[in-house]
Amino acid sequence: MPTLILSHCCRSNRSSAWLLVLLACVAGLDATPSLVAQDDGTRSEPADPLSIKLLEMDLTATAKLFARHDLDDDGALSKSECERLKWTSEEIRPFDLNRSGDLQHVEVTLKLATERENAGIVQMDSILADRYTKRYDSNRDGKLQLRELEDNTFSDQIDSYDRNSDDELSPEELIRGLAFERKFRDELGVKGCDQGGAMSLINQGDANGDRQLGGDELETVGLDAATMKFDRNDSESLSVSELAEYLADRRMRMGMTPSDQLLARNVIRRADQDGDGLVSADRFRQADSDLDLGSPDENGDGNLSLLEMETYLAKQRQRLGFDDEAAKRASILIARNDSNGDRKLSKAELVASGANRDSPLSPQKLSLVDQDGDAAIDMKELARFIQKTK
Repeated sequence: MPTLILSHCCRSNRSSAWLLVLLACVAGLDATPSLVAQDDGTRSEPADPLSIKLLEMDLTATAKLFARHDLDDDGALSKSECERLKWTSEEIRPFDLNRSGDLQHVEVTLKLATERENAGIVQMDSILADRYTKRYDSNRDGKLQLRELEDNTFSDQIDSYDRNSDDELSPEELIRGLAFERKFRDELGVKGCDQGGAMSLINQGDANGDRQLGGDELETVGLDAATMKFDRNDSESLSVSELAEYLADRRMRMGMTPSDQLLARNVIRRADQDGDGLVSADRFRQADSDLDLGSPDENGDGNLSLLEMETYLAKQRQRLGFDDEAAKRASILIARNDSNGDRKLSKAELVASGANRDSPLSPQKLSLVDQDGDAAIDMKELARFIQKTK
């Protein structure tokens, strides 16, 4: 896979450390509020509480709840303590796994995680809510008054988050509002990179302070009049959500994935020392030569613009033949079954995986997946096959 490497830049990897998170929970983290009801006020129970995937926010919510409501500090919520939380016996029963009549720490975590999943909330919603609160909470009361958000750029639907119409957002209201808006954006194909790009455009070109772009402001950030077709409310300017929809549409038409989009922006941002949006092509080299893709510097002026980077990465993505999701799945399957550590799967490793005929790891599919004829499957080959068979 041909890639561009920025001089003096390094790549950092994030790894999940479940044990550390669990220990942090036992130590008593205190941040995220308990999410104790679905949007419609009803409560649902999973077929198996142990099938719920726990997130760090579930652990922090449990720790905070115990700090407030475990009055006798015995590490469990008794019937009376649950009643104080207005939890009924019907709600508690599915999570009382040891049938003790009390809810232990892990049982409460499962309950809160179930309610969070039913509300469609993910860890990123909590992270963003915490980030925005720290940034805009000027009086440090743990809430966001709507007046504190008059100049914000992260949402143009912020008023709708205020469910009780008290002109302020509690942590729970903010998390739920962000979750709802994220799900709506997902339906439109808008990803985090598009939302972030829209916010950057407004920060860059908003001259009159209305947190939108219109008229000459569009030209300032390199957008033409055709962009106004995304003006859904006919306001003659583009809001954050409208700009994000435009960027998502543009990204998908070019054939880029979110990781491609973020890479293009990061390459320019890290090396653009004078802020003109251009970086020297000499600062980059291709990790693998590929004559089919040519040079990112399409106009040969010695500089790389964001558009040139995006165009190059779109070509690269088309040549690769798989998206981020297929690449992630392929990487996981190889990591699970690569017994000799060569980052490939041989026929013996495919047999050892126990995959059935319908799996991409079926030994019978080796000849279909193995494109270079080396009798093994690497990540790219497996990702292309997964993409093709979606």
